Amino acid sequence: MVYYSNQADEDIENIFIGLLSWKKHTLTFDHVWEYRNTLRQVCDSLESKPYHVDTTYSIHQQYGTKVHSYRRNKQTIWYIIYDIDYQGNIFINKIISNYLTVV
Repeated sequence: MVYYSNQADEDIENIFIGLLSWKKHTLTFDHVWEYRNTLRQVCDSLESKPYHVDTTYSIHQQYGTKVHSYRRNKQTIWYIIYDIDYQGNIFINKIISNYLTVV
């Protein structure tokens, strides 16, 4: 089962609002809604992944032990940071972009 922390839910909401109000490129509501839904689908699919990657960046390690990279386009990667319990449940703690990930 996949569970979202309050922070992860807030991250998805902030991504949605940020894209709707993005000044650089005007995006339609339908496009932003689909973007949000796709990000949710990627998160929900984590439980079916055969392999889970350990976090390596220190900023990611603050939020969890595992990370999944979702490349949305050439410029944008979303890092879904999560933990797994002994029963295999996924707890998504944070969703952060490559723009905020400092190496």
